[in-house]
Amino acid sequence: MHGARPVAVVGAGWSGLAAALVLARAGVRVTLFDAAPRAGGRARTVELATPLGRIAIDNGQHLIVGAYRATLQLLDELGATPHLARHPMRLESVSGLSLRTAPLPAPLHLAWGLLRARGLRWSERLAVIRLLHGLGRADWRAREGETVAALLARHRQPVALAARLWAPLCVATLNTLPQHACARTFATVLRDTLGATRAASDFVAPDAPLGALLPDRAVAQLRKLGATLRLHTTVRELQRSADGWHVGAHATGFATVLLALPPWSAARLAAPLGLDVAALQAFEPEPIATAWALWPAGEAPRVPRWLMLDEDPARQRFGQWVFDRGVIGAARVAGVVVSVASRIAGEPPGAVAAGIVDQLREAIGGPPAAALRIVTERRATFRCTPLRPRLSCDHFRHPAPGLWLAGDWVWPDYPATLEAAVRSGRHAAACILADLAAQSVGPGSARSTPRSQRQAASSA
Repeated sequence: MHGARPVAVVGAGWSGLAAALVLARAGVRVTLFDAAPRAGGRARTVELATPLGRIAIDNGQHLIVGAYRATLQLLDELGATPHLARHPMRLESVSGLSLRTAPLPAPLHLAWGLLRARGLRWSERLAVIRLLHGLGRADWRAREGETVAALLARHRQPVALAARLWAPLCVATLNTLPQHACARTFATVLRDTLGATRAASDFVAPDAPLGALLPDRAVAQLRKLGATLRLHTTVRELQRSADGWHVGAHATGFATVLLALPPWSAARLAAPLGLDVAALQAFEPEPIATAWALWPAGEAPRVPRWLMLDEDPARQRFGQWVFDRGVIGAARVAGVVVSVASRIAGEPPGAVAAGIVDQLREAIGGPPAAALRIVTERRATFRCTPLRPRLSCDHFRHPAPGLWLAGDWVWPDYPATLEAAVRSGRHAAACILADLAAQSVGPGSARSTPRSQRQAASSA
């Protein structure tokens, strides 16, 4: 591969970094572009100024679970595993729901958890089994165009159970309300967590910010592999010429360009090339807000590792989960997640902050947070609806050979998650390597199809 022309990766989020690492390890000359001064995309470290001092924290609270095989493998390759602690799944809520898996082989781990669960009627426990068993018999497939709300109704899930268990899980994983969310995607999430091995449903808690886990380590390794990094460099246009692809004002002619960007950003670069970008523009962004609550380290209440909150917008209670992030500097820090944050777009920021402070006091007791900083990622995910487009990394293969796509939105079986981003990046890189190898052999050589490559990447 050393003799091949270089490859440009536009976007240094988790999908772009995953792709760049695969390519660089294969000996491809990679140039990585990103408009931000620091890699990480929508899962990065930010510096917040607070009354208790500056803290380095994530731009939003992200969840890693045992089913994230590609993500955990990549983190292990980068030496970040010592910063990860695995915990058996435990779902507990302020309203008294408690469901914990047991250290037993699947499916006994979940059966025992349901048997010992608190806050669930026996009819509700049977309803959980009915849903999971029904999905398993259907090969974890929902009906075409079905929403999560319709799926729950079809499997006769009690209203109270749907509100206390399934809706919070749907909102947390798909960032979309059940009445709009894609049942097919939700079924895939259940298949790979509750329907898989015991370890697949583990919660994986990091003791460091996201930037220290993957982006910073990936950038360091890419530099060692000889990749060229052009951070703080906005790519405004792509051009094709006889000597390859040109990225912005960069003089190099690239053999291939991988757009590891959100769909709306990829559409902005692809449209001037005369390409049909309607499918990319059909994705709708959905924000997520994270309220970072801080107490002086010696005066903080006991914060659970994680806890499901009772959302009540009528009372200005917008949080759905709280996660303990430990002591950072002089502060004890907890993150309150507000998914589907478009619902609070019209709320006064002060009212949202005050409501979350009150919600925390009701949930965990103790003194009110001494400070609260709300970080909103306005385009955190796409709205995971049944009719969203499902694209492949070679979407532009015929009209624009050499132009590829990657990102959480290009892994159609998953919602917008870290795992979808990493899988998509690795898959796109594998397809690019196969394409470059075929080009070096000449016309008529065998090429791996994106579908077969996806299966290989998914099983990695």
